[in-house]
Amino acid sequence: MRTLVLHPGALGDVLLALPALGALGRAEPGAEITLACGPALPAPMLAGFADRVLPLSAFPLHRLHGPDPPTEPDIRLWESYDRVVSWTGAANDLFVRNLRGIHPGAIVAPWRPAPGEARHVSRIFIDSLGLGPEPAGGRTAVRIHPDSASLEEGGRWLREQGWEGKRALAMLHPGAGSSGKRWPPENFTALARRLAGRNDLELILMEGPAEEGLARQMAEAVPGSLPCEGLPLGPLAGVLGHCRFFIGNDSGVTHLAAALGVPTVTLFGPTAPEQWAPLGESVTVLRDGAGRLAGITVDAVLEAMRNQPAKAPWSSQIL
Repeated sequence: MRTLVLHPGALGDVLLALPALGALGRAEPGAEITLACGPALPAPMLAGFADRVLPLSAFPLHRLHGPDPPTEPDIRLWESYDRVVSWTGAANDLFVRNLRGIHPGAIVAPWRPAPGEARHVSRIFIDSLGLGPEPAGGRTAVRIHPDSASLEEGGRWLREQGWEGKRALAMLHPGAGSSGKRWPPENFTALARRLAGRNDLELILMEGPAEEGLARQMAEAVPGSLPCEGLPLGPLAGVLGHCRFFIGNDSGVTHLAAALGVPTVTLFGPTAPEQWAPLGESVTVLRDGAGRLAGITVDAVLEAMRNQPAKAPWSSQIL
């Protein structure tokens, strides 16, 4: 059995679908699951959830959206899979008709929460499969592991920055996909300064493509911290695999840290954590009652770090 899963979402969205991918595997033991998505996640990192990871662009989705019938090469490609799950195209009748014309049993389902939706997004993914007796409830914790190549690349990057392995690492990610989801940069800088005062902790300031220059700007204000810019997902996961803490906004990197098992404190503002919170085993979500990121204090973040069931014995001593 060869199953193809089409996922159009960003990094965090893909990671929220992991429980559904696990459910697919349990429903068809021995099936080969191919995940086609945008983020370039190394396939070994998703062991237990997907056997192969391909770029979504490898599939001629655009031709399923049009009125013309699929070409013979397209049909052969789609028919090379025994089952297709598409979390894209549900709003386009032509897409649904064309795909189901090739795969009558194809699942084509939306996954973004509709107005008034109360389920966590991971549950929406699971329920869309119609598999039946999956455990009910909200979030399901997941755990992925950086592959050996990613860990080595991450370790090499850390050594190149001067890390000697003697001090624990904490990564701060002040960015997010939109400015409305970012804790004020001055708060992140104040937090970094508080943490930088410890002689047993080294800070990594991570920067994504949506906030170019922010990590280096913060690093200039916090001497001794390490700006992390432009790392591909594999090496970034390797760096996270060496970290004892992660603090970040509602972003894909936060979801990655949580899924990798890094004790994570995540700061939510306009988005609802009941639907979008990361799925890791050690995640603390902070959100003020009005959904204002500026209402979350540095002291509240430090308190959340103290209370994490962290991998580091010094966690209870954080100021």
